[in-house]
Amino acid sequence: MPLSITFFLPVDYVSHNLDTPIFGFNISDKAILILWKSNYWSTFLLTWLWLPVLQEFYRSGHFHWLPKLKDAFRAHLKFQAIVLLVAIAGAIYLMLEVGLSFGHLRSMIIALSHIYALILALWLMAHGLIAIPRNRWLEGNLMQDLNHHYLKVPRLVDALEDSKIAFKEDLLQVLVLEMNYTSMSVAENFEYRDWIFSLSNQIPPDLRDSVSQQYVYDLAHAITRDQLNVTFLTNLTYNFQNHLYKLTAYESEYNILLGQISRLQTLLAAKAAENEAERDQIMLSLTFTPFAPKIDFYFQCYVKPAARRIFSVFLFAISVVIVQSEFFHSTKLSLMNTLVYKTGIHNHNFLQAVFSMVIFLYMLFCSLNSLAKLKIFNKYHLVPRDSDPVSAAFYASYIARLTIPLSYNFITLFTSRDSIFEEWYGKSIHLTGLFNLMNDWIPRLLLIPIVLTTFNVYDIVKKKLGLLSDFYGAWGDFDNDDEFGDAENNPAKRRDLVIVEAKRIVSLELNRRNQHGQRLPYFTEPASRQRNDAQFQQSLTSNTDQTFGGALSNRIDASYHDEESDSGRLSFGDVWNRLGGTFNGLREAVLTRFGRQEPSYRDDPIDSYDYDDDANENLVL
Repeated sequence: MPLSITFFLPVDYVSHNLDTPIFGFNISDKAILILWKSNYWSTFLLTWLWLPVLQEFYRSGHFHWLPKLKDAFRAHLKFQAIVLLVAIAGAIYLMLEVGLSFGHLRSMIIALSHIYALILALWLMAHGLIAIPRNRWLEGNLMQDLNHHYLKVPRLVDALEDSKIAFKEDLLQVLVLEMNYTSMSVAENFEYRDWIFSLSNQIPPDLRDSVSQQYVYDLAHAITRDQLNVTFLTNLTYNFQNHLYKLTAYESEYNILLGQISRLQTLLAAKAAENEAERDQIMLSLTFTPFAPKIDFYFQCYVKPAARRIFSVFLFAISVVIVQSEFFHSTKLSLMNTLVYKTGIHNHNFLQAVFSMVIFLYMLFCSLNSLAKLKIFNKYHLVPRDSDPVSAAFYASYIARLTIPLSYNFITLFTSRDSIFEEWYGKSIHLTGLFNLMNDWIPRLLLIPIVLTTFNVYDIVKKKLGLLSDFYGAWGDFDNDDEFGDAENNPAKRRDLVIVEAKRIVSLELNRRNQHGQRLPYFTEPASRQRNDAQFQQSLTSNTDQTFGGALSNRIDASYHDEESDSGRLSFGDVWNRLGGTFNGLREAVLTRFGRQEPSYRDDPIDSYDYDDDANENLVL
């Protein structure tokens, strides 16, 4: 419903700024007004009532629907009380500014909602206007794209392991309850039996097997019957669901990342093949198109990257037009106004509507793409085909929240705003004083997040504040690999070490999955095209074995014990502090070993590596 206005707004605007209606879209002004009102108030109710209540309903730890609904309304009323305090402050301002009436209160509610959502939408859009073209440009080089994905691996693996540890605590309690308090022969078990079984049925089979073995030896998790009550099960269910949702999200992100790395590694192996027969054999394992292996090789390795570079330049040009138009909005200096009214596009109303629709779609997509990649307290995650209802309600509410303010922001890029949308919604937010000043200057402040994103000011500020830890990355960080750089020392050295460790982790995981016959999920490809998967896994694993040193033990799903070192979890900060000026020695060792096949090495923690030894046999690039 909110996204429908990406089509509806250009039709409304273009049809009221030309003498002739758009061919095939002759809609009366009354019908357009009814559609706008129904769309706005529907999204308003979605944003402020239905979706928040639905989100709290699924977040609640209760088992039955009535206590869940009570919890949802209780939490929502607390939120509305905060909003009421803000509304009272706004009402006092209106009384002092223009006097108070029902019309003023209505305008104040619309204006407050508009200003808040406009700031958020433009900030997110600014990040997307830079990040999306930059990522497409990066995808134009297979090696750079591969390294970009490698830089995400170590932190993601640590987050995945932490989520498993946190979830196992709740999972073990559920298994204890299932074993002790679900017997049909005990009358006291009937009260909570279905509740316990509903939690037990959500446990992933692999984790159930591994945790079940700990039950006999872990007496600390024994739960007495006196502890078993509604409050205990409610808290357990709340924590259980949160940890399960987080684990599912991290596993999905990790699987997608492994699939992308596997595909890029295979393409690079095909480019490095010594003869055409070997190259075709490699491409057969990765063929998702009806083309022959030779044609598919040139398409995947040369045509597609070049097309992405061209597309990146095109998107960057659109971003420049949008940013310049936002700064000079409502004036003749706006590039959007010039393109639409000075280049002849306005003489063809259908072409003008299509052009406006494409630009508006890109603006909205930039905001939503940044919203999806922004980590917010590590609580909400989008998972392909398997998002949890709490996260789904959260993101749906923000889609509804951002769309209308961005629509108004879009028509302000032109000197003429004639439209039903402007007549109805625009006049509601044309207030005096502070509201009008904010509405006029907020789009011009778009340059601030543009500069912050372009020059990585986020990372510089994080470093100065000492927030380059996992805690900061959990509550307010974009999907960015630049945090691995160290501006005071040697960013290239830091990135190289992270990539080396990421390659080790990926090689280890691919070997484990190959041994267990597990497939990598390809969320970006249709299921009908997922063929020759076993052959692909085998060829890819053999390539990584030759590159990274052979079969490795598992680091991700099971703990290992090194004979010489038991340094615990990986800490890149400690490694970096101890490395000093050893990058030259590392580079010479890499150049010395490059191109030679080395024997398999042990799965030593990275802290035990001696990077000062030029003859180190453990590190193979």
